[in-house]
Amino acid sequence: MIAKRSGWISGVVVLQLFYALMLLSLPVYLLALTRTSQTRNASDAAGEISGLKIAAAVLGGPALVALIAWIGLWREKLWGWWLTILTDLGFVGMFVYSLIDDGWHNIDWSVVVLSVMALVPVVYLLLPQVRRFYWETRIPVAPANCIGPSLRSG
Repeated sequence: MIAKRSGWISGVVVLQLFYALMLLSLPVYLLALTRTSQTRNASDAAGEISGLKIAAAVLGGPALVALIAWIGLWREKLWGWWLTILTDLGFVGMFVYSLIDDGWHNIDWSVVVLSVMALVPVVYLLLPQVRRFYWETRIPVAPANCIGPSLRSG
């Protein structure tokens, strides 16, 4: 019988789901921008459209990995814990690099928010009660009534 999840575990699963859905919405938004009249009527429309498609592909792959990580968390798997940590830290690194690349005097606060949003699930997963939950070994134990008769010869 599976024990009921604590509020900490349910919270991190829901948080990662919302984060993964937000990440998946970014490539969808970028692809939607390729269809707008403003993008299509730009002076270098072909370049802008291909740039938006490349950005959508670059963000879409890791967003799918974040969704797979959520599935692992939801199924209470250790690999889901690891994949969430690694994926979300990868996003933190990508967003922080984007901030630094633009220069300290040209900070885009939406990227700061994305960086913090990527860091929150990582901090949550490293809380002792959450970490212990995913790291404990779950060895299935057979019920006593499923063990067959003794094999002793009489």
